[in-house]
Amino acid sequence: MTKTTSQGSGAAAPHSPNTIHALPKPSDELKVRARLLVNALRRNDPDALSTALAISAKRRWPEPQAWTLTHCMNLVSARAGFDHWDHARRVLGGEAQAGDDMGTLWYDDACGAITNQWFADYAEALAVFAADASLFLLPYKRQFVLVDRYFIEALGLDASAPEWSEAGRDMVAGYRSAAWDALAHARLRAIRN
Repeated sequence: MTKTTSQGSGAAAPHSPNTIHALPKPSDELKVRARLLVNALRRNDPDALSTALAISAKRRWPEPQAWTLTHCMNLVSARAGFDHWDHARRVLGGEAQAGDDMGTLWYDDACGAITNQWFADYAEALAVFAADASLFLLPYKRQFVLVDRYFIEALGLDASAPEWSEAGRDMVAGYRSAAWDALAHARLRAIRN
């Protein structure tokens, strides 16, 4: 929601101190992608069909008679590392609670060869994280991963982006922050549908 002030001509003052810019939730990006995908599928776009069928096969979802927005919302959510749209909506919308499955947004197959540390317990991960200021703490489903900048770069992200510092380099403690949303947006942009 943007609040603007009027100038003499009635135009909005885009950089006025009274202007409030609200960053949309990362889930909004998935809604846009789903709309684009359903339109492409309805046009019989071969790339869109290939993507939709590959994700459906991996998830063991049957091919529908006709592609709907609901199908496509689930497809783009799965591509982003979530079980389905409602899972993505809850996590990306800031509604997940401690202990919830956070999906695999902060992981990519390209990271498989990069050394990292996995933890089932957040407190254990936090203790190791506190001892090494070069690490980043990421959620993975119901687990926690400590990674270095090479892992972050393999995700298609800039490890020196200021949002990492704003989130304390901890995407568990930084959850629901503007920095988390900005980094989630960047991660979604790095994931191509």
